[in-house]
Order: sequence, then structure tokens, then C-alpha cells
Amino acid sequence: MEYEKVLKNHEKMIWKMANHFYGVDKNDLYQAGVVGLLKALKKYKPESDAKFSSYAHDYIFGEMYMLACNRNLKVSKDLLQLYKKIETARYTLAQSLGKLPSNLELSEVLGLSKDDIDMACMSASLVMSLDSPKEEDRSIYESIGKSMDLDTKILVDNSFEVLSNEERNIIKSRYYEDLTQSEVAKKLNMTQVMVSRYEKRSLEKMRKYLSV
Repeated sequence: MEYEKVLKNHEKMIWKMANHFYGVDKNDLYQAGVVGLLKALKKYKPESDAKFSSYAHDYIFGEMYMLACNRNLKVSKDLLQLYKKIETARYTLAQSLGKLPSNLELSEVLGLSKDDIDMACMSASLVMSLDSPKEEDRSIYESIGKSMDLDTKILVDNSFEVLSNEERNIIKSRYYEDLTQSEVAKKLNMTQVMVSRYEKRSLEKMRKYLSV
């Protein structure tokens, strides 16, 4: 593929992605997106099943992400509202499917493009990673505010009874396998934001159980 032709075909997509951010110069975001497009073009294999625009989407966002990490990043309210809508649909659909739906499945249900859903989820994950306090090195006992003695260990094990299967898998992955939220998200096919939300809710359930 000729680079000039590819750039012309994807300029609108790059600007659209750049416009989801504010607090960062749009031209700088566009240039970062062009770099991402070039990287995608170099690595893309035409014989693959993936559509190039979908393949390039993550590279473009990745470059904007790296730029935004060094700036006072904010994400548009419309995008965050869209993310809330997506997560509500994800939860509802999961109940009927018995598993977490993919972004492609959500795009079919919501009548949105997969790229828009990917963008909303990645942006929300970015905000969470930049704004939320880091707890990666905290033990399960520190997180629930209990001393690590034998009785507490037994009670913590028992407190898993109040968790759903998803919550239990997240807590075990985070605190017993020492995985980061990003690693857990990949392992369980979830977003980092979802992992963070489930983790906080699970720890609160465990605290309530232990306080009875």
C-alpha cells in the first residue's frame, strides 16, 4: 500500500480520534496519529483477516496515548458517557450470554462501530490509569485493612463466599498471582476499568464480611 494513499484514506479517522481528547494540542495529536498509522502500515500483513483500518486503530491510539501521558490529559464527556453506555450493555449482555461479550458483539447490539467502542474503552482505561491511585504493591490484607495473622487468613478465605465468580477470579489474579490490573484485564477479556471497578467492589464486600 502506498503511504500517501493510506494517509489520505485515514485522515478523517485520525482527526476523529484526536477530537476525543482536549487539553492536548490537536495538531500534535494528529501528528502522533500519523506516526501510529505508519507503524501499523509497516507491520500489517495484507493476507491477514484483519481490516487495515481496525488494525491501525490501536497503533494510532497508542501514539496518542504516549503523547497524552506527558500532558494534562482530559477526555471528552461525550466519550465517557458512551463508555458508561457500553459498560451497561456489556453487563446486561453478559447475563444472557453467560460470558463477557467482545467489543464486536457489543457493536452489533448497540449499532455502533467496533472502532468507536474500542476508542471509548481505551480512553476510559487511560483516564483510570492516569488518575487513580496505584495499589499494585498492596497485599490483600493491607487492602482490606486487616493484620496478617492465622485467623485473618482463614476469614479472608471464607470471605470469598460472598464474591461472584468474576470477582473471585479478579481478586485471586490480583493478590494471589500478583498480576497487574492490565494483566488481569487481558487474562479475563475485560477492560482495565472493569477490573478496577470489580476489584474495589470485591474488597468492599470482603471488608463488610470481615466486620460482622
